[in-house]
Amino acid sequence: MDYLKINDNLIKCEFHRSNRAKKLSITIKDQRVRVTVPNHVSMEYAESFLQSRKDWVLKSLEKQRQRAQIERTPTFSSGEKFPYRGRNYPLVLEYTTGSEYYATFKGSRLIAYIPNNLEAGQQSLLVKELLKKWYVKQAEEILPGQVEYYSKQLNLPYKKLKIKDQKSRWGSCSNKGTINLNWRIIMAPNQVSAYVIIHELTHLRHMDHSRDFWLTVESFLPDYRKWKKWLTRNGNILMSYFS
Repeated sequence: MDYLKINDNLIKCEFHRSNRAKKLSITIKDQRVRVTVPNHVSMEYAESFLQSRKDWVLKSLEKQRQRAQIERTPTFSSGEKFPYRGRNYPLVLEYTTGSEYYATFKGSRLIAYIPNNLEAGQQSLLVKELLKKWYVKQAEEILPGQVEYYSKQLNLPYKKLKIKDQKSRWGSCSNKGTINLNWRIIMAPNQVSAYVIIHELTHLRHMDHSRDFWLTVESFLPDYRKWKKWLTRNGNILMSYFS
């Protein structure tokens, strides 16, 4: 077993000699990197070849990771983890004989209080509904304060804020001064929601994505590229939980 160093990451790689192979090849499956080396090719050259393809390797591993996350359909059962403010927390189902069913966050756990006489399919649907209501409520309670804070910091007053259920957008800004935010952003790290909010507020001054627009964003969030990239890499995963 060898390792390929990409930035600060050490990625396990397996080199395999082959009597049949006519050329070097790299295959990636289940987050494993395998290099097939023909007999007439030296190991030194094979390692150099792998190094030259490290960017492709990293992108392929990331695509596989995202695909695996998206294809994993949530079952909304105990022990399953869900993101909130950038961290994953386990879901715990608590059965109650009462008539009030809801989800809450307590002791680093997401807890859903549900009846104990439901079939598996009905239970999954109810827990999904309760969790979504909880997430939306958190977004409605937390995001307005963030928007107000950054509005004052940027000296960019807005007319109205709407928390919306959008399937493909994280935020938008109308020419009438309305800021729209996707409630799912509450699942992302705080810096990501800050990036989205600053992005939309900046559109009140620059309705395009000009150089001046990005300079304004950068002046209030110097590392915005990091969080923009995080959203690009993980956005589809967040969208998939309650699709």
